[in-house]
Amino acid sequence: METDAIIKQIYAQARQLGCCDLFRGTEDFEALVSLFRSPQGIEFCMNNHFPNTATFRLFKPLHPERHGIYIDAGNITLTNPDKAILIGRTTATVNCDTNDRRHEVILLHGAKAVVNASRWAVCFTKIEGGCVCIKNTSENAVIL
Repeated sequence: METDAIIKQIYAQARQLGCCDLFRGTEDFEALVSLFRSPQGIEFCMNNHFPNTATFRLFKPLHPERHGIYIDAGNITLTNPDKAILIGRTTATVNCDTNDRRHEVILLHGAKAVVNASRWAVCFTKIEGGCVCIKNTSENAVIL
């Protein structure tokens, strides 16, 4: 299925769920990723369990991991991500030990993560129901 057709299909579904006017249905992949990664986009997707895992999988050939979105990525290790969005059959070890940025880990559609924060790191987590996140802190680190 062509990317434009997928985006139009997602838009139609999102409108039925009451998405905001930021999503117009005319976005390309890059603009859709930007919208999805925004606080409003993540909130909408988590609150509505949207889109489904099968729809997310349609975007795997476009390499969403370059945007910090990991779909059915298997076992991965991430170090000091700004924002990591883990979806589906993804099990991540996320290590955060810097205080020069805000770290954020978001789990959707059954993803799993072990978040290890140390030194002065601050990591925010958003965890959809059905996902598992184990949080480990040492020194002065905080995981919220």
